[in-house]
Amino acid sequence: MKEAQKQHLVTYIKGIAMGAADVVPGVSGGTIALITHIYERLISAIDNISLSLFLQLFTTNRKEAWVRLDGSFLLALTLGIGTSVLLVTGGISWLLEHHPIPLWAFFFGLILSSAFVLKSSVSNWNMGSILMLLLGGLLAFGIGLVAPSQGSDSLIYLFFCGMLVVIAMILPGISGAFILILLGAYGTALETVEQLKTFALDGFIVFAVMASGGLLGLKVFAKMLRWLYTTYKNMVLATMIGFLLGSLYKVWPWKQITQYYINSSGERMPLTSVSVFPDVLNADSQILLAVCTFFLGLVLLFLLERLSKNKPNE
Repeated sequence: MKEAQKQHLVTYIKGIAMGAADVVPGVSGGTIALITHIYERLISAIDNISLSLFLQLFTTNRKEAWVRLDGSFLLALTLGIGTSVLLVTGGISWLLEHHPIPLWAFFFGLILSSAFVLKSSVSNWNMGSILMLLLGGLLAFGIGLVAPSQGSDSLIYLFFCGMLVVIAMILPGISGAFILILLGAYGTALETVEQLKTFALDGFIVFAVMASGGLLGLKVFAKMLRWLYTTYKNMVLATMIGFLLGSLYKVWPWKQITQYYINSSGERMPLTSVSVFPDVLNADSQILLAVCTFFLGLVLLFLLERLSKNKPNE
C-alpha cells in the first residue's frame, strides 16, 4: 500500500472514532481530533473552504483547488465520520438503554485520559492558562446542569440546532450530542439517522436542513477558532482541558433521575438527573464492570494517541 493511501486510511479511521464520539452525549469528536493530532489541520481546512474555491473543482484548475481545499484529508475524514454515525448510532442507543453504567464508565475513562494527555500540549502553565482552565471547567460543568428542553420539530429550529451542534462538535470537551439533548433535538437526530438507513424522504429533508445549519456554523466559527488557536494556543488548549474536566460530572456513571417527560410516542423518558455515589452492596451498581470499562477507556485513548504519534497525519 502506498504511503498516501495509508495516510488516507488512518484519517478514515480517525473519522470513525470522531463520529462514534459525536453520537454519545458527553463526548466530543473534537477531543478525538485533538488527541490524534489532526485538530489544527481540520480547522485550517474548514477555514480555507470557500464558494469560489469549491467552484474551481469544476474547472481546469481542479487539481490545484483540491490541494488547496485539502480535499483528500476532508473526504477521508468525512467518510469515516459518516460511516461511524450510520453504523454506531443504533448500538450506542441500545447500550445507553440497556447497559448505561459500564458505557458511561468507559467514556469517563476516555475523557479523563484525554485531559491528561492534552496537559502536555500546553507549553507554559502560567496564571492565564490556569485561569482559562478553571473557566473552561466551570462552563462545561454549568452546561451539564442545564435542564434539557423538549425542543421543536420546526425546520427553522432544527437549522439552528445544526449550527450549534456542529460548533460544539469541533470544540474538545463540549459534546454535540449533549447540546442536542439540551435543545430537545437528540431524539430527532437519532430518528433521522434511522430514516436515512431506510431512504425515507422525511429523513433526508431533516438531514439536509440540519446539515445546512451545521455547515454555516462550522464555516463561521472555524475562522475565529483558527485565529484563537494560532494566536493564543496555550490558553485555548487550557480552556479545552477545562471543558473536558468540567464535563466529567455529566458522564459520571451513577445517576439518580429527578425529572421525567413524556415524548411524542407517549413514553416516559428521563429529563434531568443528579450524580450519586454507587451502592457498593447493590449488584445493580455494576461496580466491577464499570471499573473494567473505565480502564478500557483509559487504555484505548492512550493507544490511540500513541499510534497517532507514530503515524502523524499532518
